[in-house]
Amino acid sequence: MPNKVFDTVVKELGFVGDILSVGITKKAVINQGATPEDVTVSVMKDALSNHIVPSLYDFMSKRKAEEWRVKTMKKLNVLEVEK
Repeated sequence: MPNKVFDTVVKELGFVGDILSVGITKKAVINQGATPEDVTVSVMKDALSNHIVPSLYDFMSKRKAEEWRVKTMKKLNVLEVEK
């Protein structure tokens, strides 16, 4: 079962559709050497920058993708503090 960090990003990616949001996030996390069950905030931030945001360029402008990244990073920062 995916953890809260994974689920947060999937929820934020909901605008691309449920199946695609899970697929993009899962592939990004695996490419960073983690799993949906054990991904940390730090690893997810790397996954966002290295994989997820560049993938979003197919769906939106770079500016919009970067705005999405900033908003999602803020949510991940909150999860990091909650530890």
